[in-house]
Amino acid sequence: MSATLPTDPAQLQALLAAERAAHAVTQLERDTARVLLQQTTLERDEAKAKLQALLKRYFGRSSEKLDPNQLALAWAAVEADLAVVTPPPPTPPVVCPPRTPSVRRARRLEDLPVLETITVDLPAAQKLAADGSALVKIREEITDEVDYQPGKLFRRQIIRPVYASPQHAGPPQVAPLPARVIPGGQVGPGLLAHVLLSKYADAQPIYRQAVMLNRLGPGFTRQAMGQWVEHGAGLLRPIYRELQKVVEGSRYCQGDETPIRVLDPARPGAAREAWLWTFLAPEPQVVVFDFQLTRSHEPALAFLRRFAGVFQTDGYAGYLKALRLLPEPDRAKIVHANCMAHCRRPFVAALEAGDDRAAPFLAYLGALYRVEAELRDVTPAERAQARGTRATAWLAPMHQALQRATNDPAILPQSALAKAVGYALERWPELTRYAEPNHGHVHIDSNAVENAIRPSAVGKKNFLFVGHPNAGWRSAVIYSILGTCKLQGVNEWHYLTWALPRLAAATNLTAHEFTPQRFAKLAR
Repeated sequence: MSATLPTDPAQLQALLAAERAAHAVTQLERDTARVLLQQTTLERDEAKAKLQALLKRYFGRSSEKLDPNQLALAWAAVEADLAVVTPPPPTPPVVCPPRTPSVRRARRLEDLPVLETITVDLPAAQKLAADGSALVKIREEITDEVDYQPGKLFRRQIIRPVYASPQHAGPPQVAPLPARVIPGGQVGPGLLAHVLLSKYADAQPIYRQAVMLNRLGPGFTRQAMGQWVEHGAGLLRPIYRELQKVVEGSRYCQGDETPIRVLDPARPGAAREAWLWTFLAPEPQVVVFDFQLTRSHEPALAFLRRFAGVFQTDGYAGYLKALRLLPEPDRAKIVHANCMAHCRRPFVAALEAGDDRAAPFLAYLGALYRVEAELRDVTPAERAQARGTRATAWLAPMHQALQRATNDPAILPQSALAKAVGYALERWPELTRYAEPNHGHVHIDSNAVENAIRPSAVGKKNFLFVGHPNAGWRSAVIYSILGTCKLQGVNEWHYLTWALPRLAAATNLTAHEFTPQRFAKLAR
């Protein structure tokens, strides 16, 4: 039986007010529950994304390539965006002819010396034909096999005749010793080069190298081998200064930094974090590492004070602060560009976290990288001209799609996709700097400097830390030399065995003659 409503207007108004208050409370509870549900969902998605990132880091592949089938559905959205874009449609991608089979392996086999020959002949009974006549040799079947002999230590004797007067008219005379890579030591340039390459190129700690060398002959202590490394880095330091001049004088440089652990006596019992700041000049193909105990803006600021041109980095705020602190005349000489690969990675993370709305943005970025692949072998002027039409035809609709995404209420502000969109829009002028006129020499990303950092990243996993803050410069010097050799296409072993004995006899005025660039020219 329904309740009887009161007839008094005041009671009716009070009842209505009570109902409205109860409804407001209920609505507030529903809104609170919805907000809590959204927050819980967002926290769950973030936790899921972090878990997937950790699983990929430890168990997955390091490549950022995506499954083409995963992006196929995104092209429908991209084509819909292009329908409202004013720039002309991009030209279809050029289909590259299939590559011819590489002959490098065959050439390498032919260049190897033949140290052993084995002849496998037929027994005498099988050298007779069916009619009893002797068979005649018409050719030889030759099968090549590549084998290996462990490395060998050997002695080099330096013989210096000593001359004396029969009448004792003076002291004996002997020719001076040639300059040694380690004064007063018994280490030749080949052994020193082997130790440097094993530590900094092959990431073999000194204690492992000592064990390996002990298998080949006389034993060497870790302390002695550590001193060899310091002497070798000291010989290469003038070359390092020459490389610094080349990078600072270039018109285009990429910057990055990577952490490395170091033992600090001021903090006993624990290693602290230091940084290898990396500056790579793509045009002269030179890279320089700078060891610093800080990741603040000071190392970047010190470099930028001596640089003028395009400076390309990731989105780290330390570079922006360094640029802001430059005096205005110096700041006007620098054009800041960002890395499109760093723009792509948050979208990859969002897609891998299950948000398919990131796929269209990855499709745009894929189109931009295809344009770059087709322009890889053209001149900078031709590349700049082609980017002005082909790259901008993709950049314009991508920018519009990013702006629409910021106004989409379905994209939660703290979601992985929202962070990716915000990263791109916040840095859009710097990200698209490579496509501006007269910037054909600028890369679409800073992957080159990241590739130069990889040897140090592998090394710190093996030898774990630098032994002392005062020893960090040695890593910077040797990584710079070996990284530049790699960029120049120079065999690091050949360069070190050529440069080290010459640097031992060089002066400050002649050290510049033994850079990896000069060796590369002599080797051609």
